[in-house]
Amino acid sequence: MKDDPEIQRAVRRTVGIAALRRLRRIVDADNALEAEKARWGRRLSIFFVLAAVLALAWMLIR
Repeated sequence: MKDDPEIQRAVRRTVGIAALRRLRRIVDADNALEAEKARWGRRLSIFFVLAAVLALAWMLIR
């Protein structure tokens, strides 16, 4: 029974599908992390540009 090629094929298919699903979860988590980093980058950029504009306006007014 252990040497039955049909069983071996089914086991390999099941293991392969499980591995692909695990890999998909890892890739999805990595993509989510990269998207979060991009959002924080945009927020920080807006903050620094706004701070620079306010500093320049303050220097021009004084």
